[in-house]
Amino acid sequence: MESKTIPIATPAGPEAAQSGGFRTVEYSADFLAQIVGEEAREGERLQAGPILKLLYDTGVSVALRHSERRPVLLRLDRIDLTRRIRNMDLVRVEGRLIEVGQSSLVIETRCFTRGPGEREFVSSHLGFVTMVALDPEGQPSRNIPRLSYDSPGGPEARALAAHRRDELAERRQALEWIDQAGSFRLEDVIEPEPVSRHDQLRPEETLVQVKDQLISQGAHSDGRVKGGDLLVWLDRVATYTARQFIRNRHLVTISVNDVLLKRPLLSTDRVELQARVVYVRTHTLEVSIDITVHTLSGDRYSLDSMDFLILNYDASGEKKRITTGLKLEDGDQESLRRYLKARTRYAYWKSHPESHLIQSPK
Repeated sequence: MESKTIPIATPAGPEAAQSGGFRTVEYSADFLAQIVGEEAREGERLQAGPILKLLYDTGVSVALRHSERRPVLLRLDRIDLTRRIRNMDLVRVEGRLIEVGQSSLVIETRCFTRGPGEREFVSSHLGFVTMVALDPEGQPSRNIPRLSYDSPGGPEARALAAHRRDELAERRQALEWIDQAGSFRLEDVIEPEPVSRHDQLRPEETLVQVKDQLISQGAHSDGRVKGGDLLVWLDRVATYTARQFIRNRHLVTISVNDVLLKRPLLSTDRVELQARVVYVRTHTLEVSIDITVHTLSGDRYSLDSMDFLILNYDASGEKKRITTGLKLEDGDQESLRRYLKARTRYAYWKSHPESHLIQSPK
């Protein structure tokens, strides 16, 4: 794996702002760096939650520097986490703004890691986080600076934004036909089992249901829950669901699918998660989590579901075969639809194995 020396991001000054309400890509560029995990577990593979939170926190920092408005999480693009990060590694996330809408800000976050005793950082993950800037009343702010591409890093950021839009459209198109199709037949959906299964569970038997208030540390003044805390909780529930299914504690998330948070969460909301195994391969499985919000006033609404691709491995860190399979019924259209979506996502993921390390288009 090629190593890379990380340039040091410097604070932006007023001179970086452009006239006419424009600011450059460099103006808000920032980084966060942490020694992650627990010292007692040094060398063990780190779960995905803390990495997702660090990507989110970097996105918040960049969005805040550019807009000077408090940002909240709107969208998390698919993030691949196949590069191993261990407890007590130094993780550095570089963030830069690549696109600005009326109130939205798209931030590229690049993750680099360095283990104890290693001399250089290694590129590990790429993610795109979309934030919405809020006005003092908590509504989307229409009065944020535009993004100027008239700077050294501008053309690259513009090209990367276009590339991201193309990839989003490609992933959406890969799944659209499933929602538009009518009923499915079992034999048209299910793949042959790649390995022998010693056990078979129906999807409803894999269900894990949790419900709680999600209270962030240092919560926003209006009681909004921080998106990073939600991501950590979701990854914990996904991993637990997979452990329950496989009966192995050595599991880690290696990909998180696109998610759109249509409404912000408040600390007074009770959040219900329904997680289930929807697809199983040789060494990986997908857990899908439906998110339902119960408000203090008694209203109830659903957020976008979130899908986690999880790797099964042994105590030595090597991939381990999954011997539990899914038993799908021909008439259960919802389970067949979820299975087919997961199968399609997996095929796309395998055909884009280095998307998490993609080079910025020139």
